[in-house]
Amino acid sequence: MEGLIGLDTNILVYALDPTLPEHSKAKKVILSSDGVAINSTVVHECYHTLVFRRKMPPTDSKLKILELLKDSRTSFLNMTKGVSLFALDLATKMNLGGRDSLIIGCYLHNNIAEIYSHDEDLTKLASLHFKRKHVRIIDPI
Repeated sequence: MEGLIGLDTNILVYALDPTLPEHSKAKKVILSSDGVAINSTVVHECYHTLVFRRKMPPTDSKLKILELLKDSRTSFLNMTKGVSLFALDLATKMNLGGRDSLIIGCYLHNNIAEIYSHDEDLTKLASLHFKRKHVRIIDPI
């Protein structure tokens, strides 16, 4: 999946919520990329954050996420048993939380070379090598 950028939930939330100060930068990062990768964890964390933390109406949140999913530059990476097992190994070896390891593990498993995140715990890692796979974690904000 060369050239795709894996999105962490926070970047997607910033891009979809115009009331956030990071909105313009996050939206520009996504729109200027050749393609982005997301997975079900990111989609549902984003929905939850938009609705329950940002107080966006559920229908609006769903429509915004659907627009991204319909964009031809968006690749949706499936969560499989293999990805989950890979992510569990990653969590235990790298001392990552369950959802972070699932997001990163999914991208690593699918050979995504870069992840965009604004999560300080993740960006301080800068790069991650695991089971002969490598990913860079970049804060575009």
